[in-house]
Amino acid sequence: MSTLPTRSEQVVADFKQRRLAQTALRRIQDKLRDFEEERAFDRRAALWGVIAVLLLVAVSLYLLFSGNSLILS
Repeated sequence: MSTLPTRSEQVVADFKQRRLAQTALRRIQDKLRDFEEERAFDRRAALWGVIAVLLLVAVSLYLLFSGNSLILS
């Protein structure tokens, strides 16, 4: 006597397995989306950092070569 699942038990088991796989896939997609958003934020922050450094260098070079001097009191 074998203990094979009935057709309805097999359908229920397949349904549960599919739902579990879909849930796992959704979680992976959410994590990937969060990672991509973090990378995009890091790129924006790096870009603003580069712009700020270039602006400071430009102002410093202008003050250095223009003959103007800042007097700190």
